[in-house]
Amino acid sequence: MACTGVCKGWIKHATLINNCYPINPGETGPRSSELSYLVFYANSKPAKLTKCGVYLEKRVFTDVKKRRKQDTEVSLQIIKALLEACHNNLNLFSKNIVKIITSSLSTSDIDLVACATSVFITFCGYYDGSTLGVDTEFTEIYESLIELFAKYATIKESDINDERRYRFIGIHALQSALTSGALHTASAKVQLDLIIPAILHNLIDDPDKLDALHKADNKNIVNSDTAKKSRRFSVNVTTISAEDITYLAYNCLKQLFQLNNPSYITCSLESSFNFLDNVTTWTSSNFTISLISVILSSLKQQCRHILVDYIIQQLEALPSSQSPTPKKVSLVKTLSFIFTDDTPIVGLSILEILDCLLRLLLSSLKNTDGINDCENAADSNESDLLICQQLISCIGGLATHIYYANQVCDIIEYIIQQLHIHPEQTEFSQLGSSNSSIIEGVPLSELRKTLLKCLDIVVKNNKETEIRHSEITRCEVPVEVFHSSIDLCVDEDLDVRVAYAKVLAKFLDNGNMPRELKDSDPTQLTYFNKPAIYFLNSLHVSLYQTDQIIRGIPVVFKLQSDAKDEKLDSFAQQRGLASVILLYFRDIASVLDIPKLHEYIDGVQSERMDKRQWSTYMNAISSENNINDTTNILKSFDDEIHDENNSPLQPVDVWLDRKIIVSMLCQHKELMEIGGKDLEIRLMTEWKPDEGFESVKKEGYRIRSSRILENDKPRITVTPFLMSLEDSSGDLPKQSIKVENLKDALAVQVINDSSEHDTSVASDIESLNMVPINNVVKKKKSKTNHKKSDVNAFLHSLGTKNASSTTSLVNPPYQRS
Repeated sequence: MACTGVCKGWIKHATLINNCYPINPGETGPRSSELSYLVFYANSKPAKLTKCGVYLEKRVFTDVKKRRKQDTEVSLQIIKALLEACHNNLNLFSKNIVKIITSSLSTSDIDLVACATSVFITFCGYYDGSTLGVDTEFTEIYESLIELFAKYATIKESDINDERRYRFIGIHALQSALTSGALHTASAKVQLDLIIPAILHNLIDDPDKLDALHKADNKNIVNSDTAKKSRRFSVNVTTISAEDITYLAYNCLKQLFQLNNPSYITCSLESSFNFLDNVTTWTSSNFTISLISVILSSLKQQCRHILVDYIIQQLEALPSSQSPTPKKVSLVKTLSFIFTDDTPIVGLSILEILDCLLRLLLSSLKNTDGINDCENAADSNESDLLICQQLISCIGGLATHIYYANQVCDIIEYIIQQLHIHPEQTEFSQLGSSNSSIIEGVPLSELRKTLLKCLDIVVKNNKETEIRHSEITRCEVPVEVFHSSIDLCVDEDLDVRVAYAKVLAKFLDNGNMPRELKDSDPTQLTYFNKPAIYFLNSLHVSLYQTDQIIRGIPVVFKLQSDAKDEKLDSFAQQRGLASVILLYFRDIASVLDIPKLHEYIDGVQSERMDKRQWSTYMNAISSENNINDTTNILKSFDDEIHDENNSPLQPVDVWLDRKIIVSMLCQHKELMEIGGKDLEIRLMTEWKPDEGFESVKKEGYRIRSSRILENDKPRITVTPFLMSLEDSSGDLPKQSIKVENLKDALAVQVINDSSEHDTSVASDIESLNMVPINNVVKKKKSKTNHKKSDVNAFLHSLGTKNASSTTSLVNPPYQRS
């Protein structure tokens, strides 16, 4: 009600304020003309704002105490009008505003609470936070307001409609606090610790709801009415649904992590994880993953690495000696989701993260008996095994987030370093050296199988990424990156050998790659790449040269000789090895298309089957034999005592005739071209392991000219000096060739060509009848030495003393006085 005679004694600002209150019955809001005059007065004399604020504060306190609801609502509308009109001088009466809001919220009237919330939302829109942390009283009042709104956001009421409305009011108020400048102050952590739990509390009631809402939001299929209510607060909205509250909380969560300040993001993550700790929701991995998914998509691209780093820090902070907790399982699943998702993450320190993941993998590996296939991870009931499988998936995911050219190469190299190939590393690890802690407490074979599983998924993901992405984003991996791991081909553990072979085969296989990528695929063993050739030779040595037919046949017949002499443990193993050797030659007959050899092999196989000398566990078709389950295969051989007629196993007496097979192979045109006149001798030679490396090493520097394409033949050409440097960026300017730099230009190009093709042999040079050098023609090999001396003499005769140009590549400007 308006003031009459009492107002005569008030000063002007109080009179103007009192005149704004309604006089006539039925009026519900401030009188518009008087309110306009009050606003004009306050704008004209900003110093009066403090007095207006003090007076309104006292009046609201009195009206609330005397339960004058209408007058309190009018006072809130008056202060809101002053706030909107005089926000440039907000600090003059900001303390009075928050006190007025606090007094209004002390009532149990939900309508007054809604009006006070409307004023607070307006206040947050204009307040810059300059007095927070400076004015102690104001800071305490503001933080208590945040706490009060947080309580509204999580309130429990007997009336479900009132509960939803209170929560709707509270979340809207917290949302305005998140977008206010007050958050960017020293009290940010205090505010976030109050706001975030209240927001998450409204999302955790239905764990699947958050995921569904996030997917719907990405597809822009959110209910329009719900979206409208979440955008703007209105005191007139009294009907609220559960979906409205959930969507509003979801929007608050997104706004919270759209900040660019790393410290605020870290504080927000800390508050979020503390909430999950307090409400023990780690057992619900689906909610955790959904929550992280929303956070990840809300963060700016350059800030997403903060989330990854924080999760890893949380994992490392958990005690490793105890059994895995639901929190650890959920965090690992969350990491796996992040790294396998296509959302780009900028700023990751790939090798540091890889090192952390490997240490976590080692910690969990100690409590497992081995690693199963990653596809079965979801069905595993063992937490340690599940964690190991998820961590392997994380490591593989690093190959899908490419940020620099050699990233995948670095990942593979780092994992190979942890394989501890060299004996001295294993020796130190057994002594408990800190330099080899990666295998402390874990059997070396299990460690290697696990790391090979990591390599396998890295190679697989990199292959798939190459196919999906353009050539610009490809991460090329040279084949020689595997060179230091070749010794795993002869590892004592059969499962390790098989696992390594699978990794290597997958790396070298480009069958699914588009044709335009195959030509530039770095895994192709290019014959002019010395490291790749050396890798190929080393692989042959480790595999006893079984990869190539000519080198492999003596090895295979050596195996047959050992089996024939009954050097194996049982007849079952003899039958198995004999069957494998027969299938090997059948594949050769198919690949080389030798019908007579195929017919001969079929005859031997039929004779063995008639005599029941074929292994029960070997399929007659090579491709249908599963070599992955080596443990069960070996166990089956050990258990095989009787044949299919329940008779004791008999030794094999039907063997392949080496002379017959060699004679057929020597008639094959391609083998004759490769093997030459000594083909039969090489195929009949008794294989000796000690001689393998020396012979292959000699061949490592030979390449047949028939395999060199015409366009790839080495030529000595004049190339600008600067462009001969190992810089493929193409940004260096081209330099013209002059007399003063011709000597260096020719010399550098000769060096480059010789290093690029240093694996060529005399046969290659002989095949080059003429090699152009500008318009000078270099004749055949017979004149090479003579011409070489002439060129050298010509190069040495060149000098720069008489050069007239001031530019010289021999004596650059910065070296001339």
